[in-house]
Amino acid sequence: MKKLPTAVLAAFAVGLVVGATAWAGFGGAVAPTDSGPDPESPPYSLSTAGGNCLDVRAHAGWVHEVAVGDSFAVTLNATVVHERGQTVEAEVNRGVAGRYRIDLRTVADGRESANGTAKKSPLEGCRVATDLRLAASLPTDYSDFEIAVNGRTLLTVENEDTAADLYQFPNPVNATNSPN
Repeated sequence: MKKLPTAVLAAFAVGLVVGATAWAGFGGAVAPTDSGPDPESPPYSLSTAGGNCLDVRAHAGWVHEVAVGDSFAVTLNATVVHERGQTVEAEVNRGVAGRYRIDLRTVADGRESANGTAKKSPLEGCRVATDLRLAASLPTDYSDFEIAVNGRTLLTVENEDTAADLYQFPNPVNATNSPN
């Protein structure tokens, strides 16, 4: 067995004393933990692809929620059918008493020619749809959230537990003025 040189033992001892002194100087405190998302304006991320001719994929209409530390992660996947010349936007808004709303809405896409008339769409003759993916972070004390398209509620999810829950909604989601 080999003996450790005295210099190595001395360096270890000095490091131990310096580390303990530094820890005591910071009061032994650790960095504050994250208190969760801002309940007034929960963060969210949105990704859209479209409008394209509708291509219905199996199992594309769902929302998932699960507790993750100091928040609930909510993810959503939807194919939204809409009128030509429109695009889909989304927002996460706080209501009253811990209620939240994920608003999906169609708006004019703003594609106009220089003279102010709408450009001819390459999507003539097909149902137009946008694929939408959204991720949001809600506070752990939310009571429920609803998902709405153009003001019409598709689904309401209540905060029942911390386990992962998956909910389905229509695939595709109809955001047109027609019933189909």
